[in-house]
Amino acid sequence: MSKDTPLKSSTSSSNGMLVAIDVGGTKTQAASFDTSTGALQRCRIDTHADGLTGRPALHRIIHEVKVSLRLDPNAPLLGLAAVFPGVVRRHQLLMAPNAPGLEGVSLHEELVAAFGDALIVLDNDVKAGAIAEHVWGALRGTEHALYLNIGTGLAAAAIIHGEVYRGGHGAALEIGYQLTPFLDGIDSARWKGWQDGVAPMEDLFSGAALDDLARRTLGSEHGAKDLFESSEPALQQQLQRRMDALSAQLVNLAIAFDVETIAIGGGVNRQFPMLEANLTRLLQRLVPFPPALVRARFAEDAPLWGAMELARRAAALPPLPDAIFDTSANKSTRDAGPRAATRYR
Repeated sequence: MSKDTPLKSSTSSSNGMLVAIDVGGTKTQAASFDTSTGALQRCRIDTHADGLTGRPALHRIIHEVKVSLRLDPNAPLLGLAAVFPGVVRRHQLLMAPNAPGLEGVSLHEELVAAFGDALIVLDNDVKAGAIAEHVWGALRGTEHALYLNIGTGLAAAAIIHGEVYRGGHGAALEIGYQLTPFLDGIDSARWKGWQDGVAPMEDLFSGAALDDLARRTLGSEHGAKDLFESSEPALQQQLQRRMDALSAQLVNLAIAFDVETIAIGGGVNRQFPMLEANLTRLLQRLVPFPPALVRARFAEDAPLWGAMELARRAAALPPLPDAIFDTSANKSTRDAGPRAATRYR
């Protein structure tokens, strides 16, 4: 499993703190929730810092999170969940090229050293995002669904019978490694993939890939959003080709999993209207039972809130109140202060 189960707890009280950390490819988000007061605190920091990789990089992230959240060292920590881009196995991270050299680091050991003997859960960020959307967001009430996250990288997660599907090694739906439709049909030896250090679909359609295309074609100061706003025919053609490749993946996944709904999240979620027009057209035409295509409730926050839900489950607490979350799919709560919420008694 990619989700590492919590080991043990230092407290049986329902009053204390839940902490969620989402280490993304570009930014790290974190949140704390005080179950006795309903206060929610959030912070956002850079994932990468010059010259830091591996354990020092993780130590910096942990330190900045603790300082930014102003965690009370005397408040009981009931549960903590940290999610990462990649596959979590045996408390270590695999297949994580966008993380700052964290592969092979004993994540659980470092978190215990920093936060003490609490219930600590590790998981994949996109699978956590699917949990958030299924509990509070656009996938609520679905039994079979897909969550597509287009952030710095590209990955997906499936909800099957109401639960996140992980696969035999925790690597289910790491679709960045899937082959694109644009293959050499004569010579399969030319195909590149995992063993070549290549993620074919992620290199074609992801935040990082689109940013790179924008810089190469429009100039160093441009990014992915400028591609969607450009009226340059040649650039529109390149973008359309990449969207068609993404559509092919979603069509195949929708047929394979026979899902009811597909939710799109991540930073590229801001371009949902254009994505919806392209993807829906092909899903409706090519999938026997076409799923609904919806915008994720949490544009860039789904992995963070999924981590909070994992921390809650680890601590065996009652469900968190929906009121603590931003109800807008387009507005981040990263700068919001504490919010009123149901108290735990």
